[in-house]
Formats: sequence, structure tokens, C-alpha cells
Amino acid sequence: MLLLLGLTVLAGLIGAGLSGVTITVFLHRGITHGSIRMSRPVYEVGRWMAWFTTFMRHWEWRRVHRKHHLYTDQWIDEIRHDPHSPIVISEREQIDGFRRVSWHMAALFHAEAKLPDIRDDTYELSIDRPLDRLDQVLFNRPVLGATITGIVYAALFGIFAPAITGMQRSVGVELVCLVVGVLALGVHIMVMLRFGGAINSDCHRSKVLTEGAGYAVNVKALSILIFGEGEHLSHHLHPQVAQISRRFDLGWRVIQVLRAFGLVTVTAERSAVAAGREEVLSL
Repeated sequence: MLLLLGLTVLAGLIGAGLSGVTITVFLHRGITHGSIRMSRPVYEVGRWMAWFTTFMRHWEWRRVHRKHHLYTDQWIDEIRHDPHSPIVISEREQIDGFRRVSWHMAALFHAEAKLPDIRDDTYELSIDRPLDRLDQVLFNRPVLGATITGIVYAALFGIFAPAITGMQRSVGVELVCLVVGVLALGVHIMVMLRFGGAINSDCHRSKVLTEGAGYAVNVKALSILIFGEGEHLSHHLHPQVAQISRRFDLGWRVIQVLRAFGLVTVTAERSAVAAGREEVLSL
């Protein structure tokens, strides 16, 4: 049973890792900031992966994130504000905004996605591919994507777990495998949301307000754990740069592989200029 639970956690972590790569390469550096230009095959794989691994509408993700950059750690009114600033939440709601963002990113995101400036084309740019019928019919249903992913987890456990664990196949064992497959989806979702919360809370703890970056700060540990995304101040100062982190940036490694095969084009290389200004504010 312990081996089965271990497999559950491992499968969930692998799934969360796939979602992390999808977020940082496709959603973040690709369709949101345009720091890479993706070939049609990469774009198609990316939006399928976003549906299967992040359970979000890819166009909502890019709009919410662009809004975050436009109003970083600011509140102007009910529409014009940072969608998930721990600073703003703390000041306006008199609660621990960092804790709120750390553990409730999904709720904050879904609330923001209902606002009119996210639902219309306020944050759309010329680099954006227009939504097509597949977006409207299929990718507009994130719950369906999560359901299919849960079924895939359950089916894989039902097929492979008995052989790996040495359990004799029976109806009971098959049912247990199906249940732990669904639990693996739960691990996947929790890890994905926790890392997203960490980026938007722990990476906004600077004591210094930086023009254009709010209270963003670089956090070395998160740069390693979350595919380079922890170098958050660097990103806010230079969102057009494809290589976010000077440290271990798995997202950049994936981009390098795709570029080697001619599948993406990097539009802005990291330079000495992008590496200098934020150094003194790193943790």
C-alpha cells in the first residue's frame, strides 16, 4: 500500500511538472509576452497541454497576467488593479494577503476572469492568435479537461499499478487503483496551485518599491524549483526576455531544445542589461 501511495504522489508530481513546463513556456513566455514565437505545431500542442494539465482557458490566463504586469501591486478601482497582489489584498481587506495568494490563487483567478476587461479584448495584442472554433467548443471547458485528465490517471493506475506493486488483479484492487489515480490528480492540482501561489506571494515580498515591478523580488530557491520563474523581479523589469533566470531555468532549457529543432524563435535574448539592475534586490 505504501508503494501505491508513493506512486500516487510521484504521478501527481510528474503531472504538476508537465503543467509547470506548459505554464512557463507556452502560457507565460509564449502567448502572453511573446518572448518566443511558436510554430503552429508547438502552439497546438501547447493549448492542448494547457487544457489537460492546467485546467484554465489559455486566453484568460494571458489576459490576467498582462493585467498583473500593467497594474503590479496597484489598486486604482474595481476594474483597474493587480489581480493577485498580496500587498493590495493586505491593505484593502485587512488580512494576510500573502497567505491568501499563497493558498487561494485559483479563487482569485476565477474571480478576476469574470470581470469585463478580462472577458473582452482589453488586453489582447497583435501577436495573439484569434480564438477559433476549437477554443470555443473544447478549450472553453476547463472542467472537462480536468475530468479527462482524472480518467487518464485512473486508467494508467488501473493498467500499470498492479504489475508495479505486485498485487494480484481483482475487482477490489482495480477499484483501489482507480481511486488512487484520481488522488494523483489531486496531488497534481495542489502542487500546481501552490507553486503558482508561491510565485505571486513570496516573490512580492521586497521592502523596496521598484518602478515597473512593484514589490517583486528574485527568490533563488523558487528559481530552481519553479523552472526559472522565481527570478520575478528580473521578469517584471524585462518581461520580453525569454530566459527569465540566470540560474537553473528549466523553461529556458526546453525553449533551447525547441529552438534547436526550428520549432520556436526567441525574440529577445537575455543581455547584460537584463542581468544588472535587479541584482541588489535578490534574496
